[in-house]
Amino acid sequence: MKNIFKDFNFREHGVLIGFIVLCLTIGFLTPSFFTVRNMLNLMRQCSIIGVIAMGMTFVIVSGNFDISVGAICAFSGAVTLKLMQMGFPIPLSIVCAILLCMFIGGINGLSVAKIGIPSLIATMAMVTILRGCTLLVTGGYPITNPPKAYAVIAQSYVGIIPTPIIIFLFIIILAQFTLRKTKFGSHVYAIGGNQVASRFSGINVDKIKMSVFIINGFAAGLSGIILSSRVSAATIVAGEGYELDAIASVVIGGTSVSGGEGSAVRTVLGVFLLAIIGNSFNLLGVDTKIQYIIRGLIILLAVGFDSYNKKKLQDA
Repeated sequence: MKNIFKDFNFREHGVLIGFIVLCLTIGFLTPSFFTVRNMLNLMRQCSIIGVIAMGMTFVIVSGNFDISVGAICAFSGAVTLKLMQMGFPIPLSIVCAILLCMFIGGINGLSVAKIGIPSLIATMAMVTILRGCTLLVTGGYPITNPPKAYAVIAQSYVGIIPTPIIIFLFIIILAQFTLRKTKFGSHVYAIGGNQVASRFSGINVDKIKMSVFIINGFAAGLSGIILSSRVSAATIVAGEGYELDAIASVVIGGTSVSGGEGSAVRTVLGVFLLAIIGNSFNLLGVDTKIQYIIRGLIILLAVGFDSYNKKKLQDA
């Protein structure tokens, strides 16, 4: 029995066990928790943060952070609705907004890879820039009443499944395949694990860094379109706090904050774990301020656990 616990990888399986235990506990206390309707609602609520978290997984696995995703999300929705307001077709408006968000991600990547600005500082500056740009696009007022066809993205169903869930599942599969089954994915892990060794191995480190930020820009832009379609509006405050939820989901899912380790599937567990905890707090009537404190402690514990394990390995 002692050897079983000694060999058990809590980093790999601890989140899954915690997720199962939490679900069973809530299901026991609230019988309606496991109904199909409730599960679909929970997944739909997770879809926006989940899409962002998929992009964030690439960035953190590479050993970087991006706190501009919430601002990119807001900017994407504002640009899309503004273009439609100006008479652009819906598909063209969406494509233009996503390409613009990928360009913004590229600027973040360029700042980090070529100029050498720490990722937190570079993306922090981008938050301020994008909030200002969103203010310019919206004029300080919400952009509302998009074409009814635009609502199909987030308010329609395929059978009984909401469309945002299908989009989220597609992004999960694409992210997991890219990270685990492609040469690009192996390079992302490599530079996150050891950037110097990766460079000596012939990997174009700067190119990979820029690529992960572009991917993150795409994910954040797509989430902004889903959000604006869901609420049929775009505002300057949209996406606030999304970056913390996305980072928390990735870290709680077991991706190392120092890079080189993690997966999209484990990030999904982190997304759902946070969502279920949030729903539980709401059902129990826990004050919002207390919820923020507890969420912060959860993130601190997840990062602390990762850092402690890394230190033990270095000292061994």
